Amino acid sequence: MSRQIVPYQDDRRLEYGRAVHKVHSDETFLIMEGMRVDSYNTETGVVVEVKCSSKHLESARAQLRYYLYRLKEVGVKAVGVVRVPDEGVEERLEEVDEGKVLEDIKRVKAIVALERPPEKVRVKYCKRCAYREFCWPV
Repeated sequence: MSRQIVPYQDDRRLEYGRAVHKVHSDETFLIMEGMRVDSYNTETGVVVEVKCSSKHLESARAQLRYYLYRLKEVGVKAVGVVRVPDEGVEERLEEVDEGKVLEDIKRVKAIVALERPPEKVRVKYCKRCAYREFCWPV
């Protein structure tokens, strides 16, 4: 993303994700530099991050922590919810460990600052990733 490289937009998983978001997100979303919150209720202060699967809940939590941290920076007190509608999963996040968020930001900035990307490593998620042909040309 830091290099403006976008995944293959016709990837079936991306299309499925867009459909899930359309059905399970409110029309009210929030955009700030570097982030787009799926759903934000101004009356309740609830930020919702919708996911298609619970396989990556920890990264979804990290994303939500970042959103809550950024909102707090601009004076918006919010609570977060990670929602996986197809699995009936809904986790609420009220407190954010700012130290953890700052450490995550620091790690991301260190990677972005590299002249070349880290050495690629094939992992089980590669075969389903919308970026796969960029990393692993056919």
